[in-house]
Amino acid sequence: MKTLNEQINPKFINQAKKLEKYTALLRKILPAECLNHVKVANIRDQNLMLIADSPVWTTRLRQLSPQILRSLHDNPVNDELSSDNFSIIHHVQISTRYQPSGHQSTDLYGNSGIENSTQKKPRHTLQISSKTAELLSQSANSINDPQLKKALLRVASHSAKDTEKKTDD
Repeated sequence: MKTLNEQINPKFINQAKKLEKYTALLRKILPAECLNHVKVANIRDQNLMLIADSPVWTTRLRQLSPQILRSLHDNPVNDELSSDNFSIIHHVQISTRYQPSGHQSTDLYGNSGIENSTQKKPRHTLQISSKTAELLSQSANSINDPQLKKALLRVASHSAKDTEKKTDD
């Protein structure tokens, strides 16, 4: 029976090493505020593919991409990569991948996002003015559709005045 190392395709090992080296290099290049929001996804055809966790960070990384490319070209690690048959990066491609809530992720430091995902965030309670609640109730009472009427009355029940009464009880 073959060992695990013998079963793994050497191309996968080389790709993993490249990703690891570029991740380490990116840690040195990027500003600290970006590190928790970006991952090295792939390297293909002289493209470094990065994934950001929101459109805000995607935009920020796109603004930084000329600096990232310059650093990749100037950094001695890049020379090491190119001499080991690693292609020199000519383009940085950035895309957004949202993380589902509660999904454990790691940043460029390898830190798990588990601390954030296990903490319960307080839910924001919808509050509307008493005047808006009154108008919604009046509208609901004039509607024949029972589901729509129920939904409007449920929204109307979130008035600031009603919320104060519930907390006083």
